[in-house]
Amino acid sequence: MNGNWMSSAITTCRPALWAVAVVASAQAFAAEPAPERDARLDAMRQRAESLKLTVGDETEIHRVRPVPLLRYNDPTLTTTDGTLWLWEVRNRPVAAICLFMDSRDGFQWNYELVALKDDSLKVEGRALWNWRPQHPERGWQSITTPLPADMANQRLTQMKTLVALFEGEETINGELNRMRILPRPVHRYSAPEDGILDGALFLLVIGTNPEVLVQVEALKQTPPAWRVGFARMSSAELTVRHENDIVWQAKRVLEWNPRHEYFSHYGPDRDAAERQPVPGAGATP
Repeated sequence: MNGNWMSSAITTCRPALWAVAVVASAQAFAAEPAPERDARLDAMRQRAESLKLTVGDETEIHRVRPVPLLRYNDPTLTTTDGTLWLWEVRNRPVAAICLFMDSRDGFQWNYELVALKDDSLKVEGRALWNWRPQHPERGWQSITTPLPADMANQRLTQMKTLVALFEGEETINGELNRMRILPRPVHRYSAPEDGILDGALFLLVIGTNPEVLVQVEALKQTPPAWRVGFARMSSAELTVRHENDIVWQAKRVLEWNPRHEYFSHYGPDRDAAERQPVPGAGATP
């Protein structure tokens, strides 16, 4: 990637029937009684908060942020209700999890985890699995122009302009689906201790379902510069482009491995014995 790729914008299109399904699903979700939506959110929050993350050889335990970055559903798949949660260390994102209800086999729970830091991590708190990605490779790409602005609000405008130039595709069973970038970041941060002046997380989505996390950071260096990293939130084959240039790809996941930087676990998860107790948390639904 170089400065020339910023000269034009990208537009994406989606089939009309898919768009109708998205609208209908969103309307049905909004019309659902609030107590039911709140109960599911509480169930997801309890499960997310039960997970304990540690970095490398450190012993400090980190929990997810208390509020999800996003709540979503996907009418094109079986995702009826989902949330995106984030772990941070010294204000810096280190891992994320999509936790959602899946309508297969009478509504199962799916945990979908991705590493956002070039260090070994460990997530525990489940009786049936733990996640230990080993030194994930983010594949950061440098962007030297434009230089990061001095003012925070100007840098946010720059970041939005940068990510608006990406388009994404996912292929599932030979079917190609186009992703769109959400125009606003779901998270903004700064980590001066790690040399990060400013940063934000954006999403490439289908409907509102996160498929690729797009991480943009302004680095404190001389001269200052941007970098962009991509992280998968889908088992499908994924491609991110600028114009006709492929800037990032991920092959389809054929086998789940809890040592990889992207991992998912799917199952009923109805038994309280499957979870580690969380101080101050309510009973498992």
